[in-house]
Amino acid sequence: MGDVVVVTGPPGSGKSAVGSALADLLDPSVLLEADWFFGRWRTGAVDPWRPEAAPQTAHAGRAALAATVEFARSGAWVVYDGVLDRAATTDLAALAREAGVAVHRVVLLPPVDACLARVAARTGHGFDDPGATQDMHAAFAADAESTGDAAVLRDDGAPADRLAERVRDLLRAGALRVQVRVPTGGARP
Repeated sequence: MGDVVVVTGPPGSGKSAVGSALADLLDPSVLLEADWFFGRWRTGAVDPWRPEAAPQTAHAGRAALAATVEFARSGAWVVYDGVLDRAATTDLAALAREAGVAVHRVVLLPPVDACLARVAARTGHGFDDPGATQDMHAAFAADAESTGDAAVLRDDGAPADRLAERVRDLLRAGALRVQVRVPTGGARP
C-alpha cells in the first residue's frame, strides 16, 4: 500500500507548486489536484468556496477522497493538493485506515499578504476572491495556533522545490502522520 500526503493551506499558499515538486520526489507517485473534482460541475455550479455550495462540495470532496485512497491502494504515494481542513483530513484518514493506507498532512501557511498577492497575480485560475482567501487563511492560522501543530510550514520566500524537500524530510521523520483514533472496543489497524 502507498501513503497519502495532504499538502494543504489557504489559496495562494503554494500548495500546487509544492505538491507537484513533492510528487516528483516520491516514487511511484500520483498527484491528485482536488480543484479538478470541484470543477466538474457543468451546469448549476456554485463557486466551491461559497457557503451555498456545500451540497456540491460535499459530493466532490468525497469523490476526491475516495480517488485518493484508491490510488494509494495501488502502492503509490498520493500527493493530495487542495484545501482540506483538519476535520476533512480526519475523515480521509479514517477512510484510508480501512484500506490500510496511512495519511500525512502538512499545512503551508505563509503570511496572509503573500497569499493575497499570489491570488491576485494568478491567470487562468478560477479563484480570485481576496475575502475568501483571508477567511481561509484565518481559519488555518487559528487551527494551527489552537493545536500547536508542528506540521505547519510558514515560509513564504522558499522555492517550491526546497519546501518539497522539507516535506519529504518531515515524512521520513514521521512528523506528518495523521493519527486516527480507534473507537473504544474497536479493532486496531
